[in-house]
Amino acid sequence: MIPYFGVRSSVQEVRLHWTRDSIASSDFSELLEFCSLFEVVAHLDVQPEGVRQLARVEFQDGCDTSDFDGLGFITVEEHIKSKEGSPATIVVMNSHPIVTSAVPFADIAVMPPYSIGEEGMTITLRGVPKGISGFLAATRIILPPDKVSVISPEEPKHEARALLGERQMEILKLAIHHGYYQDPRAISMSDLSK
Repeated sequence: MIPYFGVRSSVQEVRLHWTRDSIASSDFSELLEFCSLFEVVAHLDVQPEGVRQLARVEFQDGCDTSDFDGLGFITVEEHIKSKEGSPATIVVMNSHPIVTSAVPFADIAVMPPYSIGEEGMTITLRGVPKGISGFLAATRIILPPDKVSVISPEEPKHEARALLGERQMEILKLAIHHGYYQDPRAISMSDLSK
């Protein structure tokens, strides 16, 4: 994930959405023949040939992980034991062109979770505008999104400010400045109180 570091203008968040009809007319349709939901919950490793992903899968009746064998862009590497009745959890190597087109852009992050299912597919990107523009140009060639939305990122929450009064914040800043929270402490509590 790319941190904000307080620089609001240099980081962008964009959501790309493909409808169910768009997905059905692409090679993702093969995936939906045996999955009602394929949800990427984490990226485990990024390689030039693809991304290793942790995914939750809801299979159509009578289908299982062996149905991935005929799919050219997803290879199941591991099946993680799941509770009975809950979605299957698997580790896959995904080499779909949309996935691999994100790999060269080191200045963007594709934000899990995202899924392919009855609602279509939505992917959220966070990064610098140049990287997002490059990835968007690539996806428009491979499978043009039906909708592109620029999202206003939430302001970072300052929970300490909400919990502490003005004098308490002043003391906290002094304690940090004088090294009270360093290890070992650079100032004692009694010296800080003086």
